[in-house]
Amino acid sequence: MASLLCGSTGVGAQEPPQRVPVDWPQFRPTTVLAFGEPVIPIFEGWIPNPDGTITLSFGYFNLNTEETLHIPLGPDNYIQPSEFDGLQPTFFEVAPLESGRQLRHESTFAITVPGDFRDTLVWTLRLRGEEYSAPARADHDEFDMEDFESLTFAPEAPVLSFGEDGPSGRGRRGPTTGPLSARVGEPFPLSIAVDLLSRPSTTLTWYHHQGPAEVTFSRKAIEVESSGEVTTMVTFSEPGDYVFRATALEHLGALMQHCCWTNAYARVRVTR
Repeated sequence: MASLLCGSTGVGAQEPPQRVPVDWPQFRPTTVLAFGEPVIPIFEGWIPNPDGTITLSFGYFNLNTEETLHIPLGPDNYIQPSEFDGLQPTFFEVAPLESGRQLRHESTFAITVPGDFRDTLVWTLRLRGEEYSAPARADHDEFDMEDFESLTFAPEAPVLSFGEDGPSGRGRRGPTTGPLSARVGEPFPLSIAVDLLSRPSTTLTWYHHQGPAEVTFSRKAIEVESSGEVTTMVTFSEPGDYVFRATALEHLGALMQHCCWTNAYARVRVTR
């Protein structure tokens, strides 16, 4: 369990700093290396929904610039209470190096809880003998998030849909489809329809969210300049159950302000 030093250390301080347990570690840029560093779960904040429920948003830091990591669901990657377990990523991509992202993969998944939920929901990762946890509560104002649409370059989250009559939605609680069926070694089409609404364009990026082995995308990031269906081909190296996340985002500034993008998830069952 990581800890954080809290307390006054200035001139005239009467009390020594106290070590207060917290569930996230301290790190500096010097700890970001090519290989061998941790993956740290992050609770980003909570959002009140119009229907009275609450959405808890999570991301992660992978402090490796070249090492992707697989941490399967189970004793090394779990959420408590267990009824909310299973949505978190198991495949952790390398640290994003774009300016402003601070090595973080933002809002990779969200969990919706009842409006009167006041327990602590905790996402825990264990890696290389170390444990990192992200506790989430919806009763701390400092973690209350809003969609500040007027402050971003992306005033509306696009609509993502799986098929003409399939699931459709906007925002970080976007649609989920599957399980779809694919085979090892055979390119499989991942298709999704994008409705830009009033946006001039968007970038649709596919992420390997869950799965036991490496995959290859024909196109990972797709520039979408008009509404319609877009497709990437994904090829699997091993059988198993996979989840892919599609994120439609016009401008990185919107993501950093927790506003105006849509996540969608496709479940794929792969056989030989």
